[in-house]
Formats: sequence, C-alpha cells, structure tokens
Amino acid sequence: MRKAAIFILIGILLSVGFAFAQQKFYGTVKSMPEQGYVGQWNIDGKTVNVTKDTKIKEKHGKLAVGAYVEIEGVTFEGKFIASELETEKKK
Repeated sequence: MRKAAIFILIGILLSVGFAFAQQKFYGTVKSMPEQGYVGQWNIDGKTVNVTKDTKIKEKHGKLAVGAYVEIEGVTFEGKFIASELETEKKK
C-alpha cells in the first residue's frame, strides 16, 4: 500500500513537472497587439501570450509583424505563456 502511494505521488509530480517544462521555438510574427507588446501574438499560426513579465530582447531588430523571433515559455492551462521573446536573424 505504501509503495503504491509513493508511485502515485511520483507520477503526479512528474506530470506536473512536464506540464511546466520550458519550451522554445522560432517563427515569424504574423500579428501582435496594436498597443505595446503585452497581449496575444500570432507567431507562425501559434498563439503566444506575452505578459508584463515577459523578457523582451530586440538585439537583431525591432519587434514587428514580419520579424523572425525566438520564443521561450511554458504551456499553462492550454495557453502558451512567453517568458522571453527575442528578435533573431533568419536562418
């Protein structure tokens, strides 16, 4: 009984850990909020939520529609929340 409870607890902890695993992808900005950067972005058809806590880096140009970007973040409750959004040189 005790071993079963431990295995269940480990399974729960692992699934929670995977749910919050950091993810990274690259793409082209298709749309962004009209005012500022906070809000929903469309990057190659994926909805990316940018918050006031998202780290913005414009090292390789201004963030704008058409910019190529690197996005890092997590999926929480079915929404991708960006922790970092950075312009990149297109590869």
